[in-house]
Amino acid sequence: MCALMAGAILNVILDPVFIYALNLGVAGAAIATAISQIISTLVYLCYILRKKSVFNFRIKECCFAKEIMSEILKIGIPTLIFQLLTSLSIGMINSAAKEYGGSALAAMGPVTKIMSIGTLIVFGFLKGFQPIAGFSYGAKKFDRLRAAIKTAILWSTIFCVIFGLVAAICSMEIVSLFTKGDTEMVRVGSIALRANGLSFVLFGVYTVYSFLFLVMGKAAEGCILGACRQGICFVPIILTLPSVWGLSGVLYAQPIADVISAIVTALMAVRLHRELRTAENHISTPPQEY
Repeated sequence: MCALMAGAILNVILDPVFIYALNLGVAGAAIATAISQIISTLVYLCYILRKKSVFNFRIKECCFAKEIMSEILKIGIPTLIFQLLTSLSIGMINSAAKEYGGSALAAMGPVTKIMSIGTLIVFGFLKGFQPIAGFSYGAKKFDRLRAAIKTAILWSTIFCVIFGLVAAICSMEIVSLFTKGDTEMVRVGSIALRANGLSFVLFGVYTVYSFLFLVMGKAAEGCILGACRQGICFVPIILTLPSVWGLSGVLYAQPIADVISAIVTALMAVRLHRELRTAENHISTPPQEY
């Protein structure tokens, strides 16, 4: 936590120095971010190399065995795909919005930023859920796994409902903070933020299961579910809906993708829990003696 906060706080301090004091503009922001991340990395390395951590390592002890690398890649590749699709979806929605004028394009910026705050908070919470679920599943502690799933769904959904409703109810006031007098931007942005806020209430459940499949070693299911919201569902919608529905097709593309992804999640979750019950019953049933 200290290492992360050190980088974040340093970034806040260096941004105005490089952007304004040194007059480097956007390049200054990039330099400030790079320096901050380097400092965070050095804090981590110093902590480990000084042997203050319970975890110590040496390069010669690193093992690149096929079994180890495959388990790492099962989680790493779907996460990489998700990150790439997130960037792709932002680019595609901006590209679609620019066809309807500068105000429409400008409106998508605040909407993306506001919703990103919510998604990152959920990701942070579920990063804590991942190891608990993984350890419980690996140890076949199915009662603990069920409790972890219920807790993660409950609290992530509570947050998503509160955050989504605030974004939807106060959409016009929030978007107004990002402009001075551009009424069209406020109108378009408030519609998009309201729709995204309402569909965000489903995000917690969707993300819990996309994380859960990965930690259970179900790479294919986790990859499909992880790519569903901003890839498999979103890309066809953003490519076709604006030609039918105009600007509204751009504004409602992500919410529609959210709803479809939630339906897919529900179907996959039912199957997953059926498999977990079967595995649990197999363990709890004593072997027959003959």
